[in-house]
Amino acid sequence: MTFRRLGLTLLTLCAPPAVAVSVGIGGEIRNPQALARVGGQDVRILLTNLSEGWLLGAGPVSGARFNIAIPEAFKPPVRPLDLCAGVRVSPGGARTYTAETLLAYHAPSGSLATIIQADHPTTPTRRGQWMYSDRTVTIKGRCAGLNTYYNLTLRQGWTGVMTVSREGRFEVTNAAARLPYWVQPVMTRAARATFPALFSGQRSAFNVR
Repeated sequence: MTFRRLGLTLLTLCAPPAVAVSVGIGGEIRNPQALARVGGQDVRILLTNLSEGWLLGAGPVSGARFNIAIPEAFKPPVRPLDLCAGVRVSPGGARTYTAETLLAYHAPSGSLATIIQADHPTTPTRRGQWMYSDRTVTIKGRCAGLNTYYNLTLRQGWTGVMTVSREGRFEVTNAAARLPYWVQPVMTRAARATFPALFSGQRSAFNVR
């Protein structure tokens, strides 16, 4: 899992001709043969909140590696951080947003597949995700009545978060390893028809004014 500042970059996928970009999320596809089934050289990786139809970032694939660009001006639609009883957040008042789905998209064919960041493609014990916070906060504690533990610091901006599961215990912590990315089977060959909100441009980081 890598995260870096990019300066000014031009991105053309689902965006105006020139978009200033300051944040990049990069990684490696461990099963490139699955990526090839999505499409050819024009496959792009999309960072999304698929359930809400938000396109948060996008970028190309080079070999097995990719880099997702997030526009400099974009601020996700954050909401108050709501966690289970027993978990402490310091300082309080944080507003966050989760990029819950990563996608491989081939525009010419309309093919779309989900991508997971994990230590195994089908039976993972460690999974990664990206969260945005409007401030730096520390999250610690155990969810009351559950075997879910938090030991996490969210930086202001985007942070890589890892969920570790072992023997019925779940720990949410900062990403401690560069977990690989795995392309899942193609879910649709008609992406725009299947997810019209995502591809409408109405909820896109690249349409920020």
